[in-house]
Amino acid sequence: MQLRARTAVILGSAACALALSGCGSSAVVLGPLAQAADVTAHAGGAHMQLSARVEAGGNGISMNGSGYFNYSSREGTFTVQVSGPSAAALGSGEMTIQEIFKGSKLYLSSPLLTGKLPNGATWMSVDLARAAKAEGLDPTQLLGGQSNPAQFLEYLKASGASVAKVGTNRIRGVPTTHYTATINLQKAAGALAGGNAGEAEKAISKLGLGSMPVDVWVDSHNLVRRMQMTLHAPIFGQNLQMVMDIEMFGFGSVPTVTPPPASETFEATSSALSGLDSQ
Repeated sequence: MQLRARTAVILGSAACALALSGCGSSAVVLGPLAQAADVTAHAGGAHMQLSARVEAGGNGISMNGSGYFNYSSREGTFTVQVSGPSAAALGSGEMTIQEIFKGSKLYLSSPLLTGKLPNGATWMSVDLARAAKAEGLDPTQLLGGQSNPAQFLEYLKASGASVAKVGTNRIRGVPTTHYTATINLQKAAGALAGGNAGEAEKAISKLGLGSMPVDVWVDSHNLVRRMQMTLHAPIFGQNLQMVMDIEMFGFGSVPTVTPPPASETFEATSSALSGLDSQ
């Protein structure tokens, strides 16, 4: 269980890095993707559907979830169902994880945590900006849009990736153009380091990350309708592979988000960082 928890911490840090927004301008032109990143970031908010598959050492889990994000206030909520052999090993063939994003804070709740957090807490929180700073990344970049997957496209600009048009597809009935690219995460890290590129590159290297193929589907209004990311990394001597697919729809106003009460929350940032340092 401890090994799985530490793996989750590392994966969480990787996901944090991948969600970092480049808050610079669109001076480096990547054609329609650069424009789509900007248009989507100013759409107000969006509802999302997520599916992912994570495999390592012959074991795997599947994740399916839905939720929404407000791009301007950087807040949102997501409910994820996790299933597979690894979930079954924890005592259930399927488990639910509730996620709340509020500014730089990520709140997590799951039946898996019941009775395992101090003082009867039912939620666990992690300060993503603090975690990013500890790993040599710039927290102001994180706060600029960690809750906006569309701004993830800034990685393309930072790494100098070339973008290719694949074809056209309908996403939820909406015609879109399909683009593909491969991000060099080492190059991208430098642009997200706030002047400390060396430390950021070490953080990416420590996580065993090199390059990441991405596919993006953009509609005629320059809104990002779908993103797919493939990640390979050696974790504890095992080859981990994650494929994540996110669809965005219902652009515009979304509900406000209320974080759980402090009395019901265990602040886990220090414990998470200690777990990372021990690896």
